[in-house]
Amino acid sequence: MGFYVGVDAGGTKTQCAVGDEHSILGRSTATSCKVQRVGEAEARAVLHAALQDACDAARVSPDQILRTCIGMAGASDPKIAALVAAMANEVVAGPVMTVGDHVVAFEAAFRGTPGVIAMSGTGSIIYGRNERGETVRAGGWGPVISDEGSAEWIGRRAIAALVRALDTGQTTGLNTVIMQAWRLATREDIVRLANAYPRPDFAGLFPHLLAAAEAGDSIARDVLVAAGGELASLAKIVIRKLWPGRHAVRVCVAGGVFESSTLVRQVFSNSVRAGRPDVAVSFGHVHPVAGALAIARQAAGAAVPR
Repeated sequence: MGFYVGVDAGGTKTQCAVGDEHSILGRSTATSCKVQRVGEAEARAVLHAALQDACDAARVSPDQILRTCIGMAGASDPKIAALVAAMANEVVAGPVMTVGDHVVAFEAAFRGTPGVIAMSGTGSIIYGRNERGETVRAGGWGPVISDEGSAEWIGRRAIAALVRALDTGQTTGLNTVIMQAWRLATREDIVRLANAYPRPDFAGLFPHLLAAAEAGDSIARDVLVAAGGELASLAKIVIRKLWPGRHAVRVCVAGGVFESSTLVRQVFSNSVRAGRPDVAVSFGHVHPVAGALAIARQAAGAAVPR
């Protein structure tokens, strides 16, 4: 019997699963091991702990692992991908492959069938594959120039909306919300921190903005509406390229923004389906770590449960 590891290395948390050919035997959850976000030293420590904890939970020695798949944002950078694979091999035996986080989420959602996965967590990306095996992605080019509709984007957009409201004299509770979240005393402090380098944790503002929107703040609500619209625009690009005519298309969503915000989900679904009633949007929970484990099994030639 062989043992395999799947890792979903997100910008906020790391999820790890150890399994055999048929089932998941052990899991672990840790903080982010994204090198670009936490640095190499912390990323190594977090990944090592997550792998060891999952192996311990499965009662499997790391030396028994045949294949590992790590899904992570930034895997397109060969240096980062190689570094993370090498870190994992310091704990587990067998080859380690690193792929985009959208790849493992897609596998978890569709298990080899066509569709589109829309991901919005700390970052965002839309990825699809059609019946001919053609793939298209949109967005996901990093927090400074892209990642539209992500928690990072929402946090930055909230700050921009706040300062515009202050300029125009519009009333908003975001001023207090953001000062409390960042533990600041004045709006000048907000502006100073928002423009600082290294960048502050914009993604960490998302739950506070969500609470403000649910409490009735119109500007916070507008930011979430904009996020849903941006994600829908990216999804429509992917759908149009892969299925230019009328065609039944399945769309699944993943990530903390979709999971947490009913408003983002509603705006996204309504916008994607506008003019394309053949598109079906599902909000069923997607577990990317299960997709990573399935890919590890496939890479080793093992049968994959469907």
